[in-house]
Amino acid sequence: METNKKFFIIKKEKYSWATNYRIHDATMYDLTTAVKKLLALDTLNEDREQISYHLQEVNFSMVEKPLVLKDEVKEDKNWKDCVDESLPF
Repeated sequence: METNKKFFIIKKEKYSWATNYRIHDATMYDLTTAVKKLLALDTLNEDREQISYHLQEVNFSMVEKPLVLKDEVKEDKNWKDCVDESLPF
């Protein structure tokens, strides 16, 4: 088993009109820590009909190579030179 896998804790909220999924806190955990936190959240959860917690493995396989900045982005321009004065705001 790969030991460097990371997991997010996902909070699932069910409403009569929709189901909402979100990352519980923006932290990745190793499997042991994630399970401990998941069990703690589940233990404290008083509304199990509407709220549940799940683990989601963090997967970086979609990132094949890092994005490279183009020269036009790298140029050190003064931001005032890039502003269009004709805009009303």
